[in-house]
Amino acid sequence: MLTKKMKLGSMYFCFLLFAIQFVLANGNPPAPDVYTRILQLEDARSLGNGELEALLQHKLPEVRYRAALAIGRIGDKRGTAALLKALDTATTIRLRAIIVFALGEMEDAKAALALLKLLEPKTEAVEVRARAAEALGKIVSIQANADALGKELVEKINQALIAQLPAPNAAVTPSHKLLASLTITALMRVRLPASVAPLTNQLQSRDADLRAEAGNALFRLRHPLNSAVPALLATLTDRAVNVRANSARAVGLSRDASAFEPLVKLLNDPSDLVRVSAIRGFAALADHRAFALLLAFGETLLKQSQQAKANGNSRPSQINLLLELTTALGTFKDERVVPFLHRLRVATGVGAYIEIETELVKFGDKAFWVGLDDNPLRDWRNAATFAQALSELNSERAKTVLLTMWEQAEQGKTDVRVMPALLRSLARIKYEDLPAAARRQLAHKEIAVRATAASTLTESNEENFKALMAAFAQAKSDAQSDARFALLNAIGKYKTPQAINLLKAALADADPRLRRATANLLRQAGEAVPAETTALPHDSTYYARLRRLQQKQVTVTMHTSKGIIEVEMFAKDAPMTVDNFIELAKKKYFDGIIFHRIVPNFVAQGGDPRGDGGGGPGYQIRCEINPRQYDRGTMGMALSGKDTGGSQFFFCHAPQPHLDGGYTIFGQVIAGMETVDKLTRGDVIKRIAVSER
Repeated sequence: MLTKKMKLGSMYFCFLLFAIQFVLANGNPPAPDVYTRILQLEDARSLGNGELEALLQHKLPEVRYRAALAIGRIGDKRGTAALLKALDTATTIRLRAIIVFALGEMEDAKAALALLKLLEPKTEAVEVRARAAEALGKIVSIQANADALGKELVEKINQALIAQLPAPNAAVTPSHKLLASLTITALMRVRLPASVAPLTNQLQSRDADLRAEAGNALFRLRHPLNSAVPALLATLTDRAVNVRANSARAVGLSRDASAFEPLVKLLNDPSDLVRVSAIRGFAALADHRAFALLLAFGETLLKQSQQAKANGNSRPSQINLLLELTTALGTFKDERVVPFLHRLRVATGVGAYIEIETELVKFGDKAFWVGLDDNPLRDWRNAATFAQALSELNSERAKTVLLTMWEQAEQGKTDVRVMPALLRSLARIKYEDLPAAARRQLAHKEIAVRATAASTLTESNEENFKALMAAFAQAKSDAQSDARFALLNAIGKYKTPQAINLLKAALADADPRLRRATANLLRQAGEAVPAETTALPHDSTYYARLRRLQQKQVTVTMHTSKGIIEVEMFAKDAPMTVDNFIELAKKKYFDGIIFHRIVPNFVAQGGDPRGDGGGGPGYQIRCEINPRQYDRGTMGMALSGKDTGGSQFFFCHAPQPHLDGGYTIFGQVIAGMETVDKLTRGDVIKRIAVSER
C-alpha cells in the first residue's frame, strides 16, 4: 500500500512528466495569456501603447498572425507602419497573407504603394497577391483615399488588378480561383469604366463561380454595359443558378431591347433566385412591353399565394416574389396596376408591407383610400408602415389621420413601439408643433422614442437645448446607448461652453462607439481631444470563456415556423460574436422573434426583438472581420456601422462578395438551406438549441 508521501511523490512525477512531454511536443510555449491579451486589446479597440505592434515580432508565427489580424480589426492607422514593417520580414505565405488582409481592413492610403508592388512580381505567392488585390479594392473604394492617391495612380492600380485575371478558358486551381475572385470584387469596388471589358471576358470562364461573380460585378459597376450585352445574354441560359441570376440583373441595366425575350423565359425558371433577378432586370430595362407581362405574372402568383393560405400556409413563399413585382410594376407608373395592388393589400393586410402602400401612394388619394376607414391599425408594425405611407402621401386627409394616430399614441391608447415611426412621419410632413411634441417625448421611458425625438429636434434654440441637456442627464443610466448617441449629436450642434463641457464628460462613456463620435464632435468644434485610455470592456472570466470557446466545435439548430436550420458556428474566427449569439440563445432571447427583413436573392435577416430593424439586446459588440467570404448560407452580423452588432443576424441566399470584409462572418448553414429560401417577412424563430463539443 502506498503511503501518503509516496502518493504525493507519484503525483508530482506524473505532473513533471506531462510538463516535459508538453514542452517537447510544442517547443517553448507562449505566455499562457498571450492570445487572451490579444483578445482583450481587440475588444478594447486599443493597440496597447505599442504592445500589439510588438507582438508582430513574436517568436511564434501564430501569435504574429493573431496580432496582425487584431491590428486590422482595430483599424487604428497608427498600426499601418508596423504592419508594413512586419510584411517586409514575414516569410510564410499564411502570415504574409493575413498581414495584407489587415492592411486592407485599415483602409489606409499609405499602404497602397506597398500593396501594388505585391501585384507586380509573379514571384509573390498567389494567396498573397489575392489578398493584395482585395486590400487595394477596399482602400481605393473610399473616395477620400482615391482623391489622395490621384487619378493616375488609381488607374494604375486598376490595370494591375486587371492583369491578375485568368484567361477565360484557363483552368483555375483553388488558389488562382481565390485570386480571380478577390480581384473581381476589387474591380467592382474601384468602379472604373475600364473594368467592363475584362469583367465581360470572365463571363466565359470555365468556373461557374467566377462567371457569377463577373455578372455581379458588372451589375454593381453602374457603367454603360452595351459591350457586355452579348456575353450577358449568353449566360442567361447557363446551367448555374447564380450565373443566370446575376446576369439577369446586369443585362437589365443595359436597357438593350434584345434582352426582353430572354428575360421573359427566366420568369419560368425553376429557381426563385433567378425569377426575382429577372423581375429586377425588367424594372431596370424599362421596356413597356414588360408591364402587361409582369402584371399577369403577379396575378398568377397572387392566386398561388391565396391557395397556399387556404391550405394552411399563413406566409406562403410567393409573397417574396409578389413584393418584388410590386416594386417593379411601380416603375411603369401605369394606373392599370391599382386594382392588383388593392387585391394584394386585402390579401396581406393594410400596412403589412411598405412596398404595397408606397406604390399606392404614387396614384394619389383616390387610389390610396379605397376600402379603408380612418381607424388606426391594431398591429403596431402595420401601423408604423401605414404612418410612413401617410407621410409620403402628405394629403390633407393623410395629415389628419396621421395626427389622430399621434394623439392616440401620446394618450397611451396604442402600442408605444409605433411612436418612433410616427415621429419620423410627422417630421416628413413638417408638422409645425413637432418640436413641442418631440420635447415631451425626450422624457419617455422607451429609449427608442427618446432617440427618435432627439433626432427630430433639428432647430437650434434655447428651449430645445435645455430639453436635450435634461434628457441626456436621464439617459446616463440607460443600458443601451442609442438615446445618448442621438442626444449627443443634437447637443453637439450648439458648440456653446455648456455643450462642449457635456461632450468632454461624454468621452468617459462606457460605449466606445459613442466615445469616438463624441471625439469627432469635439474636433469639429475646434477642441483638443485627449488620447483614449485603454479600459477593458469585460472581466477576465469573459476572456477565459472566449479562449475555451475557440477550442470547441459549436453548432446551433434554429427551429423556425418554416422548418429547421442547422448552422456551424465559427468560434475560432469570431469568438466574441459566437459567444454573444449562443449566450443569447441559451437565455431564450431569440424565442418568438421574427425574421423582419427578407430581400430575395440577398439575405434573410432576424434577431430584432422590436421586429422593425431598430432593436437589439441593449448593447453593442465588436466586429470580428475575418478572411472568410460570404457564400450561399453564410451567417453574418447585421450592423449600422462599425462595432454596432448586437443580436441581429442574416443568412445569405447567394454569394455576396460586396459584403466581404465589412460584416463579421460567424457561421455557415450546413443543413436546412431550403428553409432559409422559404422564409418570408414575419416568419418566427421558435427556439434555438446550442451544441458545444
